Amino acid sequence: MPLTKTILTTVLICVLSAFVNAQQSPQWTQYALNKYLINPAYGGLERSLSITAGIRSQWNKFPGSPKTQMINGHLPLYYLNGSAGFTLLNEELGAFNRTSVSLGYNFVVDSPAGLFSAGLRVGVQQISLQNEEIITPAGIYIDGNIDHNDPRLLNADLSGYGAIWSAGFFYIKDLLEFGLTIDNVGNTGEFGSSTFNEEILITAYGSYQYPITDVLSIEPNVLLRTGGAQLQLDLGMLAYYDQFIGGLSIRGYNANSLDAVGVLAGVRVSKNIRVSYSFDLGLSSLGDFHDGTHEFLINYNLNKPIRTGELPRIIYNPRYN
Repeated sequence: MPLTKTILTTVLICVLSAFVNAQQSPQWTQYALNKYLINPAYGGLERSLSITAGIRSQWNKFPGSPKTQMINGHLPLYYLNGSAGFTLLNEELGAFNRTSVSLGYNFVVDSPAGLFSAGLRVGVQQISLQNEEIITPAGIYIDGNIDHNDPRLLNADLSGYGAIWSAGFFYIKDLLEFGLTIDNVGNTGEFGSSTFNEEILITAYGSYQYPITDVLSIEPNVLLRTGGAQLQLDLGMLAYYDQFIGGLSIRGYNANSLDAVGVLAGVRVSKNIRVSYSFDLGLSSLGDFHDGTHEFLINYNLNKPIRTGELPRIIYNPRYN
């Protein structure tokens, strides 16, 4: 069996063996430019309608590599003291596919100590497993016949549905931002003749923007994610110059395991539209078998206050002025 196919088979077996117990949220390099995706409490904090669409092709040219597509949007609802939003997400990993749709609301409190927001996102997901794409070590595959020889796997496509939800907190004080999200608490669903339970995922985000001149600022940021068994750390630095964005990031699991280095570039092509692209260079041994990771985002921002109800005080942020 070719080496790449062997690696893919191993990855799929790991996914399948843990599938009824856990799922990991998709990875995004440009998390600092897409905060509503990782935290429902961020909704409306840009004080205008904001819609972001993105695609990610991870471990490019690796057979069965992860691919993700998403679109989300949010806008402030001042008469409800908060914001509403939506998220559509599709993930592919070898034989596995997940599609989800969710709606969110967050309540915002403005105080002398800063802006506090608490949000909730709820929705439904559909998961599927393509039988013909699965290969197991003890399986028998002759003349188009499929027998995985595994009691956990039926020799047919599987699909199921389940509820999803996440809760988040977000805080802004001048140029400081901090967010905390809890995903998958109690998430369950039916999958064929079995049920699946998702692993609780806790995500923390923080950033601070340093203005250097009227048109130049830098923003160090950090993202921590853990499911309890392992901690993933992302460290990044963004630079904003006039209409341009540049950035570097590094991602790993611990001091002895670095996953990738990311390079980011973006531009505001008009008053309302920003596009950005990032490339991840793999640092782990898996990097010997793929050509990196590509990620593309496009954001539309109405860039005009939604005048429905009383406007909150303006929080200075050079990214949106």
